[in-house]
Amino acid sequence: MADLHFREKLKTIERAATTSNEVPEKAKNIGMGCFTLGTIVFIAFLLFLAFSLFTNGIMVGSIITFLVAIISIFVLIKLWTAPKLP
Repeated sequence: MADLHFREKLKTIERAATTSNEVPEKAKNIGMGCFTLGTIVFIAFLLFLAFSLFTNGIMVGSIITFLVAIISIFVLIKLWTAPKLP
């Protein structure tokens, strides 16, 4: 039998995150920090992959991978410098 109490808790959390401003600032900062850290790790991997492809003579793949890394860096910088939403 399903745990309806748990289901109501999930509904409350979803309602708080989407319709009201009940999400604590600390939780928002932790979420943004995790996203930023994941993006930085992804960018580092792409740069490593681009360099590896370049050293092996695969120029097209290296250029495409490097461009994706540059676009990801640009998006991350824009997120960091974006004005804070109310």
